[in-house]
Amino acid sequence: MLDQARELAAGFLTARGREAEAGIVRQGGGDDFPEVRLALAFQQANRAKLQRYERALHTYADTSFWDADVPEAALAYHDQGAVARAALAGRELFELHRD
Repeated sequence: MLDQARELAAGFLTARGREAEAGIVRQGGGDDFPEVRLALAFQQANRAKLQRYERALHTYADTSFWDADVPEAALAYHDQGAVARAALAGRELFELHRD
């Protein structure tokens, strides 16, 4: 992840005409540069969001979430999209029991 952040930051620096700093970053330095730190923070936030979405999808993809002898006994019947709304709102799935 850090290598990708460095590459993103180096590209930004190059676009701004700061070739010397971009070279430092491409060579593995400059991790204290604001551009590198921002790129890394951005990647981490996006990774957390993607992981929340994946957990929600796994919940909905699990057949036991939908299957029940009586439809009202299925978790999906009671969920009514709560898992998806929580993921989209930035909440973790374990917080759902507090709603």
